[in-house]
Amino acid sequence: MTEFPPLPVIDKLTGAERELADAARRGLAYVTDAPVRAVVLRELLLGLRGPVDPRGVRLGGARIAGTLNLDHVEAGTGLALVDCVAVNTISARHARLPWLDLSGSRVAGFDGTGVRIGHDLDFTGVRATGSGDFGVICLRDARVDGLTVFAQAEVRSGDGPALYLDDLECRAIKGLGLRASGAGDSGAIRLLGAHISGEVFLGEAVLANESGPVVHADSAAVDGDLSLAGATVTGAGGDGALRLLGARVGGQLDLGDATLVNDSGPAVGADRLRAGGLYATGVTVTGAISLLGARVDGQVNLGGAVLANPRGRALSADSIQVEGSFFGEGMKVRGSGEYGALCLLGAHVGGNCYLEGAELTNDAGAALSGDRLRVDGNVHIEGLVATGAAEPGTIRLLGAHVGGELYLEGARIANDSGPALYADSLHVGGNLDLTGASVAGAGEAGALRLHAAEVGSQLRLPGAELANASGPAFSADDLRVGSYLELFEVKVTSSSELGALSLRAARVHGSVTLAGADVTNDAGPVLVADRCEVRGSLALSGLRGTSAGERATIHLLGAHIGGQLSFTGAELTHRDAQFLVDVEDAVVDGPIFFPVELVGPAGQVDLDGFRFGSLGDVTWREWLDLIRHHTAAYRPGPYQRLAASERAAGHDGNARQILIAQQRDLQRRAPEAIGGWPARRFHWVWGALAGYGYRARRTAAALLLAVVAAGGLGLWAGHVGDAGHRAAERTSDLTAARGAPCTTVELIGVGLDRGLPLSPGVRGRCDLNTGIPAGQWFTVAIWLVQAAIWALATLALVGYTGLVRKTA
Repeated sequence: MTEFPPLPVIDKLTGAERELADAARRGLAYVTDAPVRAVVLRELLLGLRGPVDPRGVRLGGARIAGTLNLDHVEAGTGLALVDCVAVNTISARHARLPWLDLSGSRVAGFDGTGVRIGHDLDFTGVRATGSGDFGVICLRDARVDGLTVFAQAEVRSGDGPALYLDDLECRAIKGLGLRASGAGDSGAIRLLGAHISGEVFLGEAVLANESGPVVHADSAAVDGDLSLAGATVTGAGGDGALRLLGARVGGQLDLGDATLVNDSGPAVGADRLRAGGLYATGVTVTGAISLLGARVDGQVNLGGAVLANPRGRALSADSIQVEGSFFGEGMKVRGSGEYGALCLLGAHVGGNCYLEGAELTNDAGAALSGDRLRVDGNVHIEGLVATGAAEPGTIRLLGAHVGGELYLEGARIANDSGPALYADSLHVGGNLDLTGASVAGAGEAGALRLHAAEVGSQLRLPGAELANASGPAFSADDLRVGSYLELFEVKVTSSSELGALSLRAARVHGSVTLAGADVTNDAGPVLVADRCEVRGSLALSGLRGTSAGERATIHLLGAHIGGQLSFTGAELTHRDAQFLVDVEDAVVDGPIFFPVELVGPAGQVDLDGFRFGSLGDVTWREWLDLIRHHTAAYRPGPYQRLAASERAAGHDGNARQILIAQQRDLQRRAPEAIGGWPARRFHWVWGALAGYGYRARRTAAALLLAVVAAGGLGLWAGHVGDAGHRAAERTSDLTAARGAPCTTVELIGVGLDRGLPLSPGVRGRCDLNTGIPAGQWFTVAIWLVQAAIWALATLALVGYTGLVRKTA
């Protein structure tokens, strides 16, 4: 190894320098306004001026003449230059010092690349202005066993970083009130790959970079907290003002009450950040906060934050993992672009999510994008005010999963060109509550859209206001609700052929109520619940519904109601027609409450295939009147269902009257179904004489009259004669000059013998005399009576056996 001769020691010291050396040997601080040569300080640290007290070389107020070069110096004592002035850069590359204190000094710069400091490195109050790619103060690859302090320091660079701290290792960085400004892509403060075993505190700092990031700390590791509470950070460019890509913060990232500005990119770029917590209450951000793929082991708190980004997302947190809760109460977020001011696509929150009283705005897309968001606890969005635009919707929760409750009471959600709340395939383990909410959207997707959504308990919208001027107000086809669907006193305005409230194929395990609701649709039905299944009751009591278009106001095709269906107190109006209720093929297992005044004098209902358990507050006669006079066309099903209901209640007489009314309605409104003219005439006679087979007594009475008529004709014929003969007389004398009269019994027997299908056997002694005109006329009359008897006998047989009753 080559040995270099020791550097020569300066022969002459100034008075101030001698006093400094003396003070150093005695462990005293020396203050002077006289200049002190830099080389003297180096000699003192190297022990070339004799032993120095362990308390170190401490100089205050002096002007350092020359360049203080401490490169590779291994000093046994520390150095303090307090309130001094160093016109040249201080260099301590790869030096080893117990401690170094430059507090209050004005320096041209400090190069501490690879320096090793055994205790603290103090830049408190330092004023440094310089330049260069490696910063005004450079601690690249430095090791500080104690604190690195920049409190109240002012460091400025015109063409590079102010602080270059890449790969720095220290116990903590203290920078309260630090003022630092830099330039370029390297950032004002660089901490790439740095490892801080304690905290980094930059509270109330003022940091700026007009052409790049401010704090550039990709892959940095801070075992404690990283705090910029109350700081002002102003940067530029696409890398972010506060850049923490892939960084790790073991404690909390604290941005409380900070002001972060980047007019041309993210204000905070912290994708893949790993932090113990994120605290940013009251933060003001111009630009974006980007936390893509970040992981927070504790809570995220953005309560009261103000985030604004006119160029895109304000908070971009796709796939973020938050083990605790997400707090955003009262935050104000304004963004732009398709997918959100507040974007949580695919995020996972292990606790609860709080956005009560938040204000979210996006003039070109979603205010909140939460597709595939997973929240294991509850989501509180009470009092939220959200305004979005276009098809993505204002609040997007497509495929989201909420393990507990989702509260939206009193929320105000609006979108003038798309859905307001867009939540297809949303899963909520508990209740989904929109009590008193206002949801206003546009388009055929619907204002409140919950297609194929699943709510484990109750879906509540009492007092809510839903509006859509160009589509459904509430579109929830294939919805699944574990308990109740409550639309009590909801106010709905819509303009859609699909219906103001669409619940096609929905399944509700409890009851559904629209009691007191006020629903208006100027282009279609009020309620469309085709193939809907409600295990409990469907209550439309007090519903005020106004519809238009070709379809019925209330549409329940193929629906299945396990309990009762109630229209009590409802008021239904159809602006274009009188088609009010369509329950075709619907099934109600319980009673139906359907006041007849609901349809008015001209209203119509479709009851074809409708089945119900029993009639509630409507009599069978009123329901029969509804079938006969308030259905568009004849259908046999409604009559049969009503008759079955009365028969099941033990009212067979009522059932027969209903079925007779059915046949009369068939003849009145669908005569072509009976057949041609003869069939229709027979049908009329059948009804008149036999009540269509349901009044057999009438047939029997008519048959008895025909029999009496037959006997009467026979008796009459025995008293009408011509030229000595009578129309009915003894058969042995029919060719004699004068006929022999029959007895009265024989004459009646002749009529019965001729008229009845079965002969009483008197015609061998007495019969009609067809040789005279009177006998011929009585013969024809008897034939007619015989035909009537045959017909009436047939009708009687049909009536009693019921073999060929018509049900067409």
